[in-house]
Amino acid sequence: MQIHYFGWSGVTLRHEDTLIGFDLFGDAVTWDTLKGNRVTVLCLTHGHPEHAGSLRALLEAPEARPHLANIHLISSPDVIHYINRHNVLAPENVHPVKDSESVTIEGVKVTVFTWVHMPLLPPGLREKLEYIFQLLIHPIDLIRIGTLGLSLPMNAPQLGFHITYPDSTTVLNYSEGVHRLTNPGEVEHVAHKLPMDMLFFAVEPDDAEIIPRWVEMLAPREVYIYEAHRPWRDTFHLPFIDLNKYAIELSERFRTMTFSAMTKVGQVVTREMTERD
Repeated sequence: MQIHYFGWSGVTLRHEDTLIGFDLFGDAVTWDTLKGNRVTVLCLTHGHPEHAGSLRALLEAPEARPHLANIHLISSPDVIHYINRHNVLAPENVHPVKDSESVTIEGVKVTVFTWVHMPLLPPGLREKLEYIFQLLIHPIDLIRIGTLGLSLPMNAPQLGFHITYPDSTTVLNYSEGVHRLTNPGEVEHVAHKLPMDMLFFAVEPDDAEIIPRWVEMLAPREVYIYEAHRPWRDTFHLPFIDLNKYAIELSERFRTMTFSAMTKVGQVVTREMTERD
């Protein structure tokens, strides 16, 4: 399996002639990087700008036409309606889903679950005020980011995706649902219903202390972490986490798991399949 990180929350998994893409957003996502698959399944977790803000334009670009017949889109009904509003994808290739529903495409089963978005502001009054201050002293950037979401389905539900391949490899993308306010019952339910070999999720600095609790409950064999909002944090000079160091700390705590930090746009990880897989 080849894992390709596109920045923000964008990840592709290329395995057995199938490409699964999560939240592909930004200029790094091109047809040169997505082509060459028997089937492509694009999964959007929710309707925020840095998740769903550029996929419609990508699908409507002239260079997309040779690939459209092999592309499937899975998300909530509102996000599906926004992305495919001009019907570039055939009806049989769009799959609006709700919590606990599954779609099987060319032998790959995709099951969705819902999660609650990570907090936008850090804990503590002083930290919140400092955060807001940084936003306010960059008004042009703040307005630009705010206007990105005006036409998007911002209130669409947040979905996680569980992938089961024909060879029984399992992947769970929890996206931005793993944080200090995550409901333990939710994690317990996901762990029980959707066990996984590989786990993907976003990390924010203020959630680093609680994340080991959720990792222990989910019990994956491999964990891949990324910082979903790092470009915005850099823009507003907000604190960030050293993901490479954090992955090492988690590896030392959970000796039976492997941890990989995805920090660079274009980063590729090749996962060797074994008999155990």
